[in-house]
Amino acid sequence: MAREQTENLNLAIRLTQKLRSSVSQVFQDLADGFENQNAFGPQESEPGTGVSASCSLNNLQKSLKLVNNNYSELDKVASTLSTSVYTANTGHICVDPVVDKMPVYSQILHSYKWTNKMHEHSEKAVSILQQNSLKRSSLSPYRMSRVKGRSVLLPSAYPPSKVDTFIAQLDRQFQDIQFNVTRPLGSCAVVQVTLGRTMKVLLVFRGLMIEWVKVKGYQEDFLTEDGKIDIWSNSRFQVFRKITDHATAATLHFYHIMPEISIQSFIIWLQGYKNLFSAPCHKCGKHLQGALLPTWRDLRTRDPYHESCRH
Repeated sequence: MAREQTENLNLAIRLTQKLRSSVSQVFQDLADGFENQNAFGPQESEPGTGVSASCSLNNLQKSLKLVNNNYSELDKVASTLSTSVYTANTGHICVDPVVDKMPVYSQILHSYKWTNKMHEHSEKAVSILQQNSLKRSSLSPYRMSRVKGRSVLLPSAYPPSKVDTFIAQLDRQFQDIQFNVTRPLGSCAVVQVTLGRTMKVLLVFRGLMIEWVKVKGYQEDFLTEDGKIDIWSNSRFQVFRKITDHATAATLHFYHIMPEISIQSFIIWLQGYKNLFSAPCHKCGKHLQGALLPTWRDLRTRDPYHESCRH
């Protein structure tokens, strides 16, 4: 059955070609035309051709008859072909031979793949967030959490006095790093960390939880023209903008329910940038790659890596 349908389809295609050829011949005969010097007298030949008007009309009549015959044959063969009902028309857009002029199929296929991938990632994200969700038992700013049978204060619930005391301890612990605490945003502490003569880091705390990180060069400043703290503007240099991204990722990596451990681990990791301008990449051994220094520091060993060498 399928073979018969294929043969009929091939025959219909050949008849369609014959029909187009015969129709083209009709229009060609009409375009050539003929001349008749005396419509009521004897028929004369066309000047310079030797073909009479009667002969031209006969040729046109034959051409029209051939068109009619070809059309009848095509109509008979077309009636034998079975028609299929498709539920999705988008599946047949790919048969369009002019893909460059109408790339609808490729666009729909790309959207379909992107939607499936986004749905898959969303399901994984929901499962991870459900496993690590924090349950807030009250609206008090001094929320408590149970850790190994004892109550501890959540990172965001530490009072300003304890935050200042802890930062003062960090200042005494890390002799090569300077800490400067201000509170231009109310109770939230804004700490400017100066790492030797290499760079400056601005940390915005909510309790003892780091909520914002911004890194700039040693010669740059975090003050606006009117003397206020600017926590939004980026560094003029691409290397410090890269380090800002890495430092933000590091705050998420070192996050812990014990905020003192989290911040100390982050500061120790930040110390790895003391040799930013002198240490070569741990993998390729080069100082520069793509006009950039090794801006990434390993989260465990603090070894320097270029952006492309860290993977």
